[in-house]
Amino acid sequence: MSTTSTDSRARAYSTRELRAAAAALAAGKFASAPATDPTPATSCGHLDEPNVAPALALGPASQLVVDAGGRGSAVGEVGEIISNLVRVRAAHAGAGGSTIALAIADAADATGLRTRVLDAAAPRWSGLVGATVTELGAHQGWRRGRRGANVLIERVEDPVELVSQVPLPGESTGVDLTVLDAGWSCRELDASTASPSWITACAAAVDVLVTRPVELALSQTEATLGELNKHHGLDQVLVVVVGAAKWGRELATAGPRLRTAHERAAVAFMPLLPIKTLPGLGPEPLPRQLTNPAQRLLEQITTVTGPLTANRT
Repeated sequence: MSTTSTDSRARAYSTRELRAAAAALAAGKFASAPATDPTPATSCGHLDEPNVAPALALGPASQLVVDAGGRGSAVGEVGEIISNLVRVRAAHAGAGGSTIALAIADAADATGLRTRVLDAAAPRWSGLVGATVTELGAHQGWRRGRRGANVLIERVEDPVELVSQVPLPGESTGVDLTVLDAGWSCRELDASTASPSWITACAAAVDVLVTRPVELALSQTEATLGELNKHHGLDQVLVVVVGAAKWGRELATAGPRLRTAHERAAVAFMPLLPIKTLPGLGPEPLPRQLTNPAQRLLEQITTVTGPLTANRT
């Protein structure tokens, strides 16, 4: 698998990243170890201990290969090196996938679960670039940061143009839940079958599909459910409708797969908050209007995954 990263190319930072770094520096919230330390961590402390790397042991990433049928698979299976993978994808532009991914992580943190968030978006499109409280530097193609007591967020370090160029995540231990913010449109993710990526090839414990309760969005959601059904089936798919409190008239145009998901209690609802309430995804906790329904969503996820503490060390 090819990547666009080089050792000599300067890293381009967005204005939002620079502001977040300046705020962290002013507050004295930064990692004491060198940011480019190439040595993988093998023994780490708790996420809430000061100046200590998160409770993860990171090993070498697997390599993606393509079989004779054109399908991608990871050597050693990516699903085996990340714990209880919940993959979050937006069914259409502006659905709010990053918000839901972060809400799941914060809900898990509130229950004491150690959570790893993988933000697979190209850096300039990242929705979580300002969501960390403490930056921990770069490791194996990912920029790492801490949020809350138990959340580690990893973002793609170098610019990428294709889904297949997103680096593989390192192996981890001591993690109860991994939340993958797929970070690309469903069209880009579906097109990646021609140039496979671990993002779509790996088996997730749960796929969370985020949508809005409007006709065009629901039509695109139905199409995405069709793609998921072809590759993974729908038994482990949850749909999150942002901007609705319940199944009502606004969902009257839902297709048969989405209606079936509703009938088997695989549809959750989240409010669409005004900009004044949620101006962006920053380091501060999410509003209670999101955390309460996110807790219920986490409970739905655990009905599929089972208890999420088996990987704790």
